[in-house]
Amino acid sequence: MRYSRPSDLMVPMPHLVIEITENTRLTCSQEELLDEANAALLSSGQFQEPDIKSRCITLSTFRQGTEHADRAFVHATLQILDGRDQATRRELGQLVVNAIGEMVRPGAQGQTVQVTVNVVEMERATFSKQIVGG
Repeated sequence: MRYSRPSDLMVPMPHLVIEITENTRLTCSQEELLDEANAALLSSGQFQEPDIKSRCITLSTFRQGTEHADRAFVHATLQILDGRDQATRRELGQLVVNAIGEMVRPGAQGQTVQVTVNVVEMERATFSKQIVGG
């Protein structure tokens, strides 16, 4: 993966929000899921360790399709500052979907779980950050 700006420019980010339907079964805790997703993002070489921010949100009210079938989903939104090429963004999304997918298992017989990731670029010109303390 390559950042399309000069290599000496370190870019803060990302923000990773993972939404999990309450009927999704994980092979680990949500904290461990975040640890794995963060490790995957760090392995990309695109981010510094303290800049990776992630959280899980459990969805108690949700619908998937129109049938009342036993379905579940995990959807992650990866927000990064603009400037990376499409191949890099696609690779980052694949790293996250793979990390999450390894931690998800179907629940009841016949249940399907969809795992998806959307990589969203945030406009650098309007992004602000402040670090307090240290």
